[in-house]
Amino acid sequence: MSELYNKDILRWTTRIPHHTRLQPADVSVVKTSRICGSQLTLDVCFADDQITMFGQQVKACALGQASAAIVGQHIIGLTASELADINVRFTAMVETGVADFPDKWADLSLLAPVHEHPGRRGSVMLPFECLEAVFRQATI
Repeated sequence: MSELYNKDILRWTTRIPHHTRLQPADVSVVKTSRICGSQLTLDVCFADDQITMFGQQVKACALGQASAAIVGQHIIGLTASELADINVRFTAMVETGVADFPDKWADLSLLAPVHEHPGRRGSVMLPFECLEAVFRQATI
């Protein structure tokens, strides 16, 4: 477990960006991990297909907080196509432990050890699950 809760991951837990909810938001989503109970709430405003404003409330373990912090640093300007690409890469890493990210998203590789701990995967996936739901609702 020490590879999961290393100093780099723990540092991210103190750097969660955009930690104030947006009122009003174009789309709000709440997701909870069935395995550990971690919860993430996202509020998003859009212009065209890009996120222009973002707020989040994170009630999660250290891994969930780190994931939300790393993803949160790149939310502004995110498009559905960029999310789809990063989501595929992140899901593959969680399943295999092999990280393959563009430089912008390289910090996600810190979470690669979670592949050896299936019970911890739910919390690190929450930002991606929320963002997928946000983009789905935005196009409805």
